[in-house]
Order: sequence, then C-alpha cells, then structure tokens
Amino acid sequence: MKLTVTPAAQKRLAKYLDAGSLKRLILDFDDGVGPFSDIGDCSLGVNFKLILLDADKELPKDFDAHFASNLGDVYYKGYTKSQYAEHMKLDFEPNYFTMPLKSDFETLCDNVEVVDLTTRELTHAPAGTHDC
Repeated sequence: MKLTVTPAAQKRLAKYLDAGSLKRLILDFDDGVGPFSDIGDCSLGVNFKLILLDADKELPKDFDAHFASNLGDVYYKGYTKSQYAEHMKLDFEPNYFTMPLKSDFETLCDNVEVVDLTTRELTHAPAGTHDC
C-alpha cells in the first residue's frame, strides 16, 4: 500500500509538519479500538484520522503495520488493512475545507480528521488539537 499526500494537502498540514521536529504519522480507521478512538467525534459515518505523534513516542501496540507515503511511513492497525486501498491519495478541498482520502476507484473518506498529539501524553481518548 502507498499513500500520496498531494501538494494541497501538504500545504494544509504544514503547520503540523514543521521542519524542526520529527513526527510519526498514523492513519487510523476509527473502529472503536485503541487509544485514539472517539467514534462519532466529527462524523457519524466512516471515520479516518490522521494522527501526529512526536517521533520519540512509542506507538500504541494496536498500530502494528505501516505503509509508505511521500511524507514517510504511515502506521495503521494491521487487522484493518481491508479498509485501505493499494494506492491512496490524501488531498485538500479548499471549497469545502475537507481532506478526502481516495483510492483509484472510490472515496474512502470524505474528510480525514487531523489530530495533533505531539508533545502530549497518550490517554484513552484524543486530547490533542482536532482539525475537522
């Protein structure tokens, strides 16, 4: 699997991905499992979250798989692999202020939520900055 983050999405994410610090990227299919789950927070449908962690933080055990992106490795829960596609694109739609996640054939999520958990301790539910 591979994720391409478009230039428009990179510009939208720039405030989170400053060059001065290394981040870990997690693309979480929110199925109610793991420390980042908060079903229904910004959507009542399919919910993907792009979670940013400091690079020195240990990943929660649920995130045991990863795939490549043009921003580095992206971690996910291995058992949710069927929710992803072989080729994915994360874009930014300025007219609607959304970040759709698409495959070659369909839209996987109309708006990926961005959750910045850098410099924060991990708890059961996300306590970071939500951007949806």
